[in-house]
Amino acid sequence: MSFLAGLLSTPSRLPASCLIEVGTGLEDIGDLANLVSTVEIETSREGASAGKIVIDDRRTETGVWMAADSGLFTRWAPIKITADFQTHSEEVMRGFITRLKPSYPRNGADAKLEIELMDESAALDREHQRTIWGDPAPMTDQLIIQTLISDLGLVLDPASGQGASSRSLNQDSRPIQFMRERARANGYELIFSEGTVYFGPWRLEGEAQAPMMVYAGRDTNCLSFEAEDQGQSPDAVQFDQAPASDGASPVTQTIEPDLAPLGTTPIAEEGRDVGTPSVWRISREGDETEEEITARAQGLANQHSFRLRARGELDGALYGHVLKVARLVSVDGAGTRYGGLYYVDKVNHVFNPEGYRQQFELIRNATGDDGSLGGAASALSGLF
Repeated sequence: MSFLAGLLSTPSRLPASCLIEVGTGLEDIGDLANLVSTVEIETSREGASAGKIVIDDRRTETGVWMAADSGLFTRWAPIKITADFQTHSEEVMRGFITRLKPSYPRNGADAKLEIELMDESAALDREHQRTIWGDPAPMTDQLIIQTLISDLGLVLDPASGQGASSRSLNQDSRPIQFMRERARANGYELIFSEGTVYFGPWRLEGEAQAPMMVYAGRDTNCLSFEAEDQGQSPDAVQFDQAPASDGASPVTQTIEPDLAPLGTTPIAEEGRDVGTPSVWRISREGDETEEEITARAQGLANQHSFRLRARGELDGALYGHVLKVARLVSVDGAGTRYGGLYYVDKVNHVFNPEGYRQQFELIRNATGDDGSLGGAASALSGLF
């Protein structure tokens, strides 16, 4: 059963509700859905998805608490959160219950059960492991990641990258820590979503998610939108390559972003005439190979090129979809400079009696709308 299914609808939308499933078989929580007051899930491109469910618990005549004593909510129980849009449903996150916090204040009517959860990467944060990978034969990072997740029923996204394979690697950490280190070393992303793990480059190609509509009259689904257009980030990253022979001088390597611009004017184009280049230097870490430091520098250059950041809030019912991180989304109605394609960095999903809201953070490495969105909202923006 979905909770908050009775939210008021209007002629332009159907109500959005939240479906909670728990346990090995992912069973619906049934009538307990009526006691859920809030579900909040924060998804991030750079870290684990995590969230909290608040249940207004009630005590029966036999002294049993309906939620806390139901047997459904236990530590490390699998859990899945889905947004139900009546005509279709989309997953918000899946993972495990990691903490339970029952509270019984003086007024029994205020008793609550708070349930904290984390995505499936939590299962890779339990055991400290000491392993040498790629000895004696080299292994790609992709094969290492696939090996680490193989016992958890997770599937490696087929679009994942190969990563490096230039030397043996010493793991002395929990698997998720090591996996994030390898993602950083390759300039990759590590995304857990719907039972799959993506380990690979930024995904800046392909179809964008449903557009965010700003000032679009009856089609408006974006309740607020603001941008921060800052310049104090490097246009390139430099490092010194090892000398080719004894006595030779190191050669400075300059790495510039190599990702496609999400707009008509790349960020680095503004400021080139200032007279001084915007370049940061990095140093070799430990026994990094040339391949690894080059990949890390490329990742940093790409990361810093996304210096245009936008924040705002979507009405989930009007939007009609779950906004996914590490994916493209189009913004229509923000003008010719700030409208266009963005990359989704973070989304905070909130289900409560007021409805379903998605508070987002977007990033972009260019300005200018090339007009590919059709301009439906732009044409209406002057009327509202």
